[in-house]
Amino acid sequence: MNQIYRILYLVLCTLYLAPCVAQDKANADAAFRSGHYQKAITHYNAALKQGQSAETYYNMGNAYFRMGDYPEAMIAYQRAARLSPANSDIKHNIEITANKTIDRLPVSSDVFFVEWYKAFVCLFSIDNWAVISIVAFALSLICFLLYLFVEQIGIRRISFYSSVVLTLTFLFSILFAWHQHKMLLAKDKGVVTAEMVTVKSSPTHKSSDAFVIHEGTSVNIKDSDIKGWYQIELSDGRQGWMPSSTVEEI
Repeated sequence: MNQIYRILYLVLCTLYLAPCVAQDKANADAAFRSGHYQKAITHYNAALKQGQSAETYYNMGNAYFRMGDYPEAMIAYQRAARLSPANSDIKHNIEITANKTIDRLPVSSDVFFVEWYKAFVCLFSIDNWAVISIVAFALSLICFLLYLFVEQIGIRRISFYSSVVLTLTFLFSILFAWHQHKMLLAKDKGVVTAEMVTVKSSPTHKSSDAFVIHEGTSVNIKDSDIKGWYQIELSDGRQGWMPSSTVEEI
């Protein structure tokens, strides 16, 4: 019963917030078309406060790119990519923005079947996957009861196989919701926000210098357990430690 109330609450919130989000996005798109990019960014941020969207992050990245703020554009594009991993337009703009940075490192990407899986996991929101799982579970119970109590062989056969399919749908929906939640919470990527950072060989300022990177460069965060430091890896394989204050987590 509590789950039903939660779903109803989410539906009501969605119905209430949807016009606000649509209005902010419409205002942002209008400002972008007029060349008022900072105003567009303000409206995109307002829309994002009501709910994250790959399209909104993508459009905000375009606004930052037009302003020449490539680090912020990269942050917005990377956040859009987390929500829509297989979107070719987002990946293309990430590559273009990476070429605008000083380091100009190649853009790392997953193998195609991993991208396809991530894209499918993000096909629906976590709440939508939850609704699908609940509906599938309820329908599977109905089909199973039909299988148990209906005498006609044809109906029993259809009910049995339908129950199996719906049970699998229920299980996979839960799996996809859990995996999407894990993907969204993962703080394993970042973008350098400092103008120039000297990456260290160990998490202390007294350690030897490993290499230097500049703002707008994307990094993979390998370790964040040490306070004030991130162990990072670049797309070319170089690794080191840098102050966490110089990186914006995605």
